[in-house]
Amino acid sequence: MTDQKIELPSDDPVIIITRTFDAPRSLMFKLFTDPYHLVRFWGPEGSTYPVCEMDARPGGEWRLTMRFADGSEYPTNSVYLEIAPPERIVYRDAPFDRSQWQHTLPPPNMVTTILFEDFGGKTRIVATVRANSIAARDMAVKMGFGQMVMASYERLDAYLKML
Repeated sequence: MTDQKIELPSDDPVIIITRTFDAPRSLMFKLFTDPYHLVRFWGPEGSTYPVCEMDARPGGEWRLTMRFADGSEYPTNSVYLEIAPPERIVYRDAPFDRSQWQHTLPPPNMVTTILFEDFGGKTRIVATVRANSIAARDMAVKMGFGQMVMASYERLDAYLKML
């Protein structure tokens, strides 16, 4: 199913990416919270994940290192703000040095909310990525953020057919 779309409201620093998958909501939620599954579809084709650690609970950490075909790596670190099975995941970027955020995190650069909506046995995913400014959002878009998410969704669709 390829009804995916990207929205960039002119007055709000968000990227909204929507797509419907032919799979139940509970399965889709599990795929996004289990590193075994996530590394099989996350990111663009050809990317691998030498690090993918998830503690999918509020306050839990998600560490990911994406390795591209040319050998370059892109590490990210996030903290889960909300986990509401099977309907919602909210996470934000976080410093790599845990000592920087033992008691308080610095302001986020991006907060991501993933909604899993039940559509009669299918699941519509609405990912809303809120940047701290429209300029930061536009820079992420310029760097290919939306295309990378859409590539992940293509890989996810193929992965669902293998399950």
